[in-house]
Amino acid sequence: MTGKGQSIEYLLSRHLLKKLLKEVFITEEEFIKIDAENRKTFVGISQALY
Repeated sequence: MTGKGQSIEYLLSRHLLKKLLKEVFITEEEFIKIDAENRKTFVGISQALY
């Protein structure tokens, strides 16, 4: 998937990560690490999202 689709996938993954963090299923450190990996995976994400 390219362009807009990847951005939507990234935003969805970030939303789910935030929910996991809020419900204390993951730590802040884990959130940061997973989000960094997601940014690598979802190539083409606009830097404006950060």
